Amino acid sequence: MDGADWLRTQLTSFGCAACGRAYSAGRIRILAQREELFFVDLGCETCGAQAVAVVTIQLDESEDAYAETGDLQMAMADTGEAPEASIAPVGADDLLDMSRFLARFDGDFRSLFRDSQSADDPEPEGR
Repeated sequence: MDGADWLRTQLTSFGCAACGRAYSAGRIRILAQREELFFVDLGCETCGAQAVAVVTIQLDESEDAYAETGDLQMAMADTGEAPEASIAPVGADDLLDMSRFLARFDGDFRSLFRDSQSADDPEPEGR
């Protein structure tokens, strides 16, 4: 088993950040590899969320490989039931609201975020 296959197998024990379900090997793509550094595209079959991760492979003293996965979380046990949503799903009203917003948005993100900043928030440094 080469490094990419080994890593793909290891990553199936990690869960989607959006729904918590385990990634399947078929939805894990190795985008690039530079020595022990892997750039990985993760797709969730359950909820469709996409993530890109940077994973390093290191050998411990016994020469066994392990993956340093940073912010990836271990998957919950598969109970066959969908996880309870922590937020409401996007609905038709949400799509209409976004469509209306985008129709009148002029592309000025600085103004948009400045307007949403409360009066007592300090101005970010470097401006």
